[in-house]
Amino acid sequence: METSRFTEAVRQTVERYGMDLYRPLLLVSGGPDSVALLRVVIALGGEPVVLHVDHGLRGEESRGDADFVRKLCARLGVACEVRGLALGATSNLQERAREERYGLAEVAAGRLGLRTIATGHTADDVAETVLMNLARGAGLRGLSGIPPVRGRVQRPLIERTRDEVLAYLQANDQPYRTDPTNLTGKYARNRVRLEVLPVLEDLYPSAARNIARAATLAREDLEAIEDFAAGALENRGEEVVLSLGALGQLPSALRRHAVRLAYATLNPQAPPLSSGLVEAALALPGGEGTRTLDLPGGVVASGRARRELVLYRRPLSMEYGSKEILAGQTVVFGGWGISAWEVDRYDPADAARAEVAYLDAGAGPYEVRMAAEGDIIRPLGLGGTKKVLRAMMDRKVPSDLRRRTPVVVDERGEIAWISGGELGEGFEVDETTQNILKLEVKRLP
Repeated sequence: METSRFTEAVRQTVERYGMDLYRPLLLVSGGPDSVALLRVVIALGGEPVVLHVDHGLRGEESRGDADFVRKLCARLGVACEVRGLALGATSNLQERAREERYGLAEVAAGRLGLRTIATGHTADDVAETVLMNLARGAGLRGLSGIPPVRGRVQRPLIERTRDEVLAYLQANDQPYRTDPTNLTGKYARNRVRLEVLPVLEDLYPSAARNIARAATLAREDLEAIEDFAAGALENRGEEVVLSLGALGQLPSALRRHAVRLAYATLNPQAPPLSSGLVEAALALPGGEGTRTLDLPGGVVASGRARRELVLYRRPLSMEYGSKEILAGQTVVFGGWGISAWEVDRYDPADAARAEVAYLDAGAGPYEVRMAAEGDIIRPLGLGGTKKVLRAMMDRKVPSDLRRRTPVVVDERGEIAWISGGELGEGFEVDETTQNILKLEVKRLP
């Protein structure tokens, strides 16, 4: 494909999907797709910034890739950043590398004030993804392939084939780097690219483009279907909740779409869930108590006592830490909002609400943190101590939610209040209290 035709075809894709390529962050590996992306964005009048991620997996060759990208950007007058990754041993190296790469891109784009991130995915990448998802048993979301735009990530080459990219580079006499690991059958995607797609192209010329076109049609159908399924979803702080009542009003196909949509809400860059995992998640709320299922990408599905199916990201043990509570301010903490006021009097009716606590301000200062194993509270009026997690269990707090429920502590770490539950002895308001602190907690949308 000659230079002008390729550039015009990409321009039409940009306009069709409302992409903004004026000043994007480009992920450039040095391979043909990303190098073509850099050249065509400049040809379209964009002023990109390049990010090259050195995964450090191929020693001197990796350093050669980084050096190639630096020199190319210098020649083209484009700002370039190179960032390294230390992935270590992992069971899914390609997936982990992809997640880390996008994470670095998000950070860099935010720091540089860039609104969009552009990648060099092509129609061949879409076809490979569709075939792999089909083999995994994924549903319509999997068959919709790679979207042209998702959040701030844009893919201007998504309608161009790899052959067109190579012809464009040849016409511009533009060299590029070749990753030799892409030419081996070590990874599933490589085998689809090297062994499966060539057979399909022999049987059905333009197979990759046709599969990509089918993915576009599937994605349009999916958007319409998900509009219906979205009505079953409720965002509750860091959780996406599907009540059994709402799910029960949907036909089985839409129930499956609702689960996939909930998962995609939490992990938008991840591959779609397989049919087996979707069915396993839907079965969770069928029993007594709380049952959980680990999903890919650090997402947990929790079925709660024939009541609801909840999806949330697995919290890291040190993710939240603690935050100081100050009167007149709202602390945003782990999907919760804790508001504090100094008030003139104690209101028994208001204090009876589970989400409200009146504390002796003089017993502070106070901090909020998540409940942890071993926490003890001296509940007001009990005359003894009680484990915090046991207190939550007595209040029917689902087991998977207990360690994601905030508690208020004093400067010694003593529990003053379990959010939505018990007040600690020694922190209550009585006739001798001089300063009263009112707290109110709520899940953030």
